[in-house]
Amino acid sequence: MATLSVVYPRAPGATFDYDYYQNKHLPLAGRCWAGAGMVGGEALLGQSAPNGSESPYFAIGILHFESADALNAALTGEHAPEVLGDIRNFTDVEPIVQINRRIMP
Repeated sequence: MATLSVVYPRAPGATFDYDYYQNKHLPLAGRCWAGAGMVGGEALLGQSAPNGSESPYFAIGILHFESADALNAALTGEHAPEVLGDIRNFTDVEPIVQINRRIMP
């Protein structure tokens, strides 16, 4: 299994529309990439740092794909411009994107 993580770091003056992210962007990614081998995912919305200060990230998206090939196909496929281009509709920060190999304890 391969996992894509998309981390949205908090920065001074940066904006993030949680409603759009949750109700439009996440469903869009699900619809577009389900046929490309996406088998699930989750979104973590930053609430606070352990000391109670502001969270370092607005959100972290985690998408699971059946294989590294499926993940690559999604990122380079016909729906990639639509999904990745939609990011500018809810935030002005540059996300940190990482491809991961998922292991289970």
